[in-house]
Amino acid sequence: MIKEKDHEIVFKYTGYRREDFSVCLGCKICASVCTVNDLAQNVNPQELLMKLFVGEKIEDDHPLVRYCTSCYRCTTACPWQIRIPEVVRAVKESLGMESRFEKAFKKSLNIWGRVYEPFVVAMTALDLLKGGYIKYMPKWMGYAGFHLPHKVKRIKPTSAPKGLNPSEEGRS
Repeated sequence: MIKEKDHEIVFKYTGYRREDFSVCLGCKICASVCTVNDLAQNVNPQELLMKLFVGEKIEDDHPLVRYCTSCYRCTTACPWQIRIPEVVRAVKESLGMESRFEKAFKKSLNIWGRVYEPFVVAMTALDLLKGGYIKYMPKWMGYAGFHLPHKVKRIKPTSAPKGLNPSEEGRS
C-alpha cells in the first residue's frame, strides 16, 4: 500500500507536482481508451490521479497498478496529455512491484537494445495462460501493431518482352 508520505516519491519520479493533477477535468476519456478495461476491470485512471492529488492511500492490488501495459493511449487521449503510465510506474516503484512483463521488457532491451515483441510474449506466456488473458491477445496485438505472420499471395512474374531473353535482362 502506498501511503500519503510515499506520494512525494511518486511526484519526484514523474516530475509532476501535486497541483499538476488539479487540471484533470474528470472527463474520463482516459478510462474510455484504457486497455485494462478490456479485462472488465472498470478502471478509471483519473481516480488514481485524484487519490494522489488528495493524498489517499493506493493499494498494490489496484487494477491499474497491477495491469497497466503503459500503452500511453490514455496520455494521447487526455486533453492535458497527463502521462498516466509514468505515474503508474512511479507508484509501482514506490510499492516495490515489478511484473513479469516489465522484467521481460527490460531483458529484451538489454539483449537486443530494443523491445522484441515475440520475446516479451514468450517470457510472459505463463502469466497470460494462468490469468486467462490469452483470449485478449489478438486485440492487444492490434493495439501494439504486432501481428502474427500471414501468407502473402505471390504475383507470378510476367513474361519478358518480345526479343529480350530473360537471362539478358540484367545486362541491359
